[in-house]
Amino acid sequence: MYHSTMTIKRRLFFSNIRMIFVTGATFSLSTYLVRMIYGGSLSGPGGFQELNHMDLRVTIPLLILVIFTIIFAGVNSFLTHRMTRRIIQPLEPLGEGVSQIHANNLSYRINYSSNDEFRPICDAFNEMAEKLEATSEQKERDEKNRRELIAGISHDLRTPLTSIKGYLEGLETGVASTAEMRREYFYTVKKKTSEMERIIEQLFLFSKLDMDEFPLHLKELPLNRIISDMIEELSPEYSKKGLAILYDDPKEEIPVKIDVIMFRNVLVNIIENSAKYKTRPQGTVELTLEVINGFVSINVKDDGPGVEKENLSKLFDVFYRADPSRSLTGSGLGLAICAKIITTMGGTIHGELPESGGLSIIINLPLVEKEA
Repeated sequence: MYHSTMTIKRRLFFSNIRMIFVTGATFSLSTYLVRMIYGGSLSGPGGFQELNHMDLRVTIPLLILVIFTIIFAGVNSFLTHRMTRRIIQPLEPLGEGVSQIHANNLSYRINYSSNDEFRPICDAFNEMAEKLEATSEQKERDEKNRRELIAGISHDLRTPLTSIKGYLEGLETGVASTAEMRREYFYTVKKKTSEMERIIEQLFLFSKLDMDEFPLHLKELPLNRIISDMIEELSPEYSKKGLAILYDDPKEEIPVKIDVIMFRNVLVNIIENSAKYKTRPQGTVELTLEVINGFVSINVKDDGPGVEKENLSKLFDVFYRADPSRSLTGSGLGLAICAKIITTMGGTIHGELPESGGLSIIINLPLVEKEA
C-alpha cells in the first residue's frame, strides 16, 4: 500500500497556513469583542457605517492589531524560509553522499563544518563510508589472496604429480628394466607422494588457523627448556641435510604460554627453509633468546642467501617466494602458518637482515607474569 510522505517543507507550509489562519481568527474575534464592548455590531445593515464612527479607543487597538498581524505574518514567513533552507541545505550533501556510495565511490566524504544537529549525522555517514571502504579493500585483498592461493596450490601439487606420473609410466612401459631402477623409481614416487601429502597437510592447517577453527592448547612452560629439547631432537635429522643447529641456552627459566606442538611446527618450518635454501654444503642456524620488556625475543638466524630488503614484509604472505627459482622446492605456506600460529599465541613475528648476512626470523612472545 502506498503511503504519501509529508516532506519537511510541506509540513512547514501547512504549519504557516495554520498560523495565519489562527492569526486571522484572532483578529476577527478581537474585532468582534471590541465592537461588542463598545456596542453595536460589524455585521448586518449599517455595520460598517457604525465602524466608521467608532471613537479612537476602538480604531487604534484595531489598527495596532492589523499592523501586528502583518508584521507577524512577514516575520513568520522570513523565519520559515530561513529554517527551511537550513534544513534542506544539509540534506543535499547527504543525498549526494548516498548517490556517491551507490555509485561505489567509497572514498567520498561529506565536508560539513556547521556545528548543529546535522553534524553527528554527517560524521556518522563519513564513518560508515570509511568502514565500507576498508571492508571493500579487505575484500579485494582476500580475493587476491584467494586467487594466489589457488594458483599456488595448483602449481605445488602439479609439480610432484607430474613427476609421479612420469615415473609410473616408466614402470608401466618397462623403462625401469632392472630391479635397481624399479626401486629407484618406486622411492622417487614415494618421496613425491610425501611432498604432496605435506603440502595438503599444511594447506589444511593454514585453512583451519585462518578460520579460527584450530584452537591452540596453551600451557605455561619454560621456553628455554622446550627449545632445548626440540633442538636435541631435530639436530641429527638436519645434520644429515647439511645444516647445523646452534642454540645458546640462557639456563634461566623463561615462562611463556604456548602450544608445544604448534610451536614445534613454527620452528620446523623456519629451520626447514634454512636447510632448503642454503647455498653452501654446510649451513648453520643459530637460536638465541633475549628477555625484553615483558617479552621473550627468539632470534632464528641462518647464514643463507637472505632476501631483498623490500621483500621482508612479504615473507609471511601466503605462497610468497622471494626467489622465483625456489618455486620447485617449497609450498610457500610455511612462514604464513608460522605467522598465524604466533599471532594466535599473542606474539609477533617478522624478518630482519643481519649485517653478517643471511636471514633472521624474530619471534616475540609475552612472558607469564610472576605473582608478587
